[in-house]
Amino acid sequence: MPVVVKSRPQILHAIVGTAGHVDHGKTSLVKNLTGCETDRLPEEKARGMSIDLGFAPCVLEGKRLVGIVDVPGHKDFIRNMVAGAASIDVLLLVVAADDGVMPQTREHVQIVKLLRDLQVLVALTKIDRVSPDLLELARQDVAAFLTQAGFPEAPIIPVSNETGEGIAQIRDTIDRLVERVRQRPRDTRAFRMNVERVFSLKGYGTVVSGIPVSGQIGVGRQVELLPLGETVTVRTIQTYKLETDLAFAHCCTAINLRDIDPRQVARGMTLGAPGVFQATTELIATLQNSGERDGFKRRFEARFHLGTAVVDASIKLLESESIEPGGEALAHLVLAEPLVAAAGDRFLLRHSAANETLGGGTVLSAAPQRFRRRAPLAPRFEQARQAVTQGDFFLCALLAGPAAILRTSELARLTQSQAADALPYIDRAVSSRQLIDLGGGAWAVACRAGELADTLAKALKSYHRRNPYSWGMNPAHVCQLLGLENRSFAGLAQWLCTAGVLAVKHGRLALTSFQPNVSERLLNLRHQILDRITHAGVLGPARGNLLDEFSIPEADMQVLTKLLLEDGTVVALDGNFVLRDVLDDSRRKLLALFHHADVVEMNAFRDAIGANRKLAVAMLDAFDAEGFTRRVPAGRVLVHHHSAKE
Repeated sequence: MPVVVKSRPQILHAIVGTAGHVDHGKTSLVKNLTGCETDRLPEEKARGMSIDLGFAPCVLEGKRLVGIVDVPGHKDFIRNMVAGAASIDVLLLVVAADDGVMPQTREHVQIVKLLRDLQVLVALTKIDRVSPDLLELARQDVAAFLTQAGFPEAPIIPVSNETGEGIAQIRDTIDRLVERVRQRPRDTRAFRMNVERVFSLKGYGTVVSGIPVSGQIGVGRQVELLPLGETVTVRTIQTYKLETDLAFAHCCTAINLRDIDPRQVARGMTLGAPGVFQATTELIATLQNSGERDGFKRRFEARFHLGTAVVDASIKLLESESIEPGGEALAHLVLAEPLVAAAGDRFLLRHSAANETLGGGTVLSAAPQRFRRRAPLAPRFEQARQAVTQGDFFLCALLAGPAAILRTSELARLTQSQAADALPYIDRAVSSRQLIDLGGGAWAVACRAGELADTLAKALKSYHRRNPYSWGMNPAHVCQLLGLENRSFAGLAQWLCTAGVLAVKHGRLALTSFQPNVSERLLNLRHQILDRITHAGVLGPARGNLLDEFSIPEADMQVLTKLLLEDGTVVALDGNFVLRDVLDDSRRKLLALFHHADVVEMNAFRDAIGANRKLAVAMLDAFDAEGFTRRVPAGRVLVHHHSAKE
C-alpha cells in the first residue's frame, strides 16, 4: 500500500519515470507505489494498456513527495513515451520475469539514455508467475543487458504487483536515487516548461500541464507562450494537485492561465519567462548515431523530438560524409515548424516510416547561420562541444552561434536568463577571457577575432582601392558596418588588431600593409603643416596662407587637407585649421562663461579664448551645429550641458 500523509508533504524537485515493454506491469507498479491510476483515457481502460503519459505523486518516507511519469510501452505510442522520457531523472525500468528483456525494453533505454543523464533501477515484475530458477535466469538476462547499456551498477529488485512483494524496496531505492539527483548543481536558468497537456476547467479557463525544465514561476507573474508569442498571466498553480504559489523545475505542474483560449495551446508549445526564449527552425547540434544498422548519410530526413514537440527535420552533416553506428558529428538541422530550443537541449531522431530510433544529439546553437560549402569548421565548434559536455550552455551558445559580436540583450538571452540574472554568466565569461567588453553595450567572442578581422580585411581592401589617399576607414563607418555604437570602436580596434591583419593609423582602421598613395614629399609637408597648426593654437592658420607659406599647388593641398582632417586631430573652421584639442578647450572656456551668465556674447567668448573675431564666430557656429549652443539675438545660450567635454 502507498504511504499516506495527512499534512502537506515536502515536494522534491525530481522526476521518476517508468519504461519498458508493453504489458510488463508499469502502470500496476505505479498504482502500487502511489495509489493512483495513471490510465485516464477511455481507450486505455478499454485496451488495458497505456497510450499517453500518466502522472502520479509518490510519497516517500519523511513526508517527501516525488513525481512519477508512467510512459506507454507499445511501439505505436513511442512519440508519447519520448515526451515523458525528456524529463526523467530516475529511470524505473520494468521488466517482466516471464518475458525478460524485450524489443521495447531496449528501445526505451536507448531513448532515455540519449535524452537524459540519469539514475537507473529495475523492477523485475511478475515474479509470482515464474519458478526460482527462471527468476534467476531473468535476473541474469537483465544484468547483462544493463551492463551492455552502460548501467552495470543499477539495482535489480524482484517485484510482484499482485502480492506487493518488493514494493517497499522499490520505494526505498527510489528514495536513495532521488537524493543523488538532488545533489546536482542548482540550475539558475529562467522558467521554461514544455506543454504536455492543455484543457479547460469550468470557472478557471485554460490549464496547461507539464514538467518545467528550468527556473520557477509564481502566481500573478507573466509567461510567454511560444512559438505563438503571446504573453499571458499565471492565475493559479498546482503541483501534484496541491495549490502552490510557485512552480519549480522537475515537478509535475499544472498552470491556470488568464486571457487565452485553450484552442490556441497545444502539446509541444513552450511556456517561458518573457523575452528569454525564442522559437527557431534551425539548429547546430552534435549528432549521435545509436542505430545498429545503417550509418547516417550526409543529408537525410527524420522526425525530430525535443521536449514534448515532434516535427519533421532535414539534417546535413557538416564535418563528414556519414556517421557510422556509435559515431558522432556536427550537423545543421532545418525544422519544418518552429519550436523552442536552446544550447544544451537534448533531442531524439526517429525514422517515421520504419518506426525506429535513429539516434539523438545536443543543441549547440539555436540561431540560424550559413556554412561555406566544404570549408573546414572553425575550432570554436569543437570548443562548443566541450563546453556543452561540461554543462556550460552559455559558453557553448557563444562559441557555436553565428555572431562574433553581440549586444547585452542578446547575451542575456544566450544565458537563458532574464537580464538581471545574466550578469554572473557574463562576468564569468569575461573573467575566463572568453568574452571581451568592447564598450557601448557590445561584447565580442574572444576566439573569433581572426574570423572578424578577415571579414573586415575584405571590406578594407575594397575601401583602400577606392580611397587611395585616406589613412583608412573612419571609426563611425567601421561601427556602422558591424551595427555598433561609435564608442565601441576603441575596444573593437584593440581586440582586432591583436591578430596582426589590421592596424589603427591616424585614428582610422586600415590593413597593416596599407600606406596612402602619397609621395614622401607630401607626407613631409603634412608634418610641417601640422607643426604650424599646433604652434598657432587658437589663431589657426588660414588655408590660403598655408598655400603661400609652403608654396603648395592646389591639387596637392586637396590631398594634404584630406590627410590632415580625416584622423580628427585637426578641424577646419571657415577656412582656418585648428587642433581638435584647441576646439575642445575653447568649448570648456565657453561652458565656464555659462556658469556666470545665461547668455554669452561673441566678444566675451573671443576675449576668453584669445582668438580673432573670425575664428571666434566660426567656433560658435560649430558649437551651434553640434547642438551644444543656440544663437539668440543677444548671443549664445547653452543647449546641452552633457555635450561639454569637461
